[in-house]
Amino acid sequence: MSITFLPISSSSANYIKVIDLYKEAFPEARKVPKWFLKYQLRNGKLGFSALHTEDMWIGLIYITEYEDIVFIQSIAILESCRSKGFGSQVLESLKNEHLGKRIVLNIEVIDKQANNYQQRVKRKEFYENNGFSPSGFAVKEPGENLEMLIYGSGITKKEIEYMYKNLFGRVLGLFIKPEITKIL
Repeated sequence: MSITFLPISSSSANYIKVIDLYKEAFPEARKVPKWFLKYQLRNGKLGFSALHTEDMWIGLIYITEYEDIVFIQSIAILESCRSKGFGSQVLESLKNEHLGKRIVLNIEVIDKQANNYQQRVKRKEFYENNGFSPSGFAVKEPGENLEMLIYGSGITKKEIEYMYKNLFGRVLGLFIKPEITKIL
């Protein structure tokens, strides 16, 4: 079964459902404000796509690219489609679509004191089972401590800094500067 990445805009068939899934799937700290998301999607936001199989909508993904790095900002599978192999299929399709490129994503740091500790462990295991490994870097974004995972060869702190500058652009980049630290 192949996965199709269909760009989302405010005129897309599943636009409202995608917004709702985005709101449901991510902690408050990881979400951009709903009004800003709707503004970005008004004419289509490059990299923000609905995920489809041949016959149904299964989720969303938001990626950005910097040189040979594909940065998965958000990925969410509909609750009714979870634990059915769709997440792995999405990652495999992404790898095939971006052959030879490194793919990075951030997950919540494994913290035994966290309310969702087991979920964090399962999430990391899922990505490791799909070929991702620790990058050796932690990223502190506003309100969150994250661990960066990578598929492909390594990444440097400088590349991560440039990747974030590319993500946020000139204006937001002045205000949002994630703290990147080496994990020993």
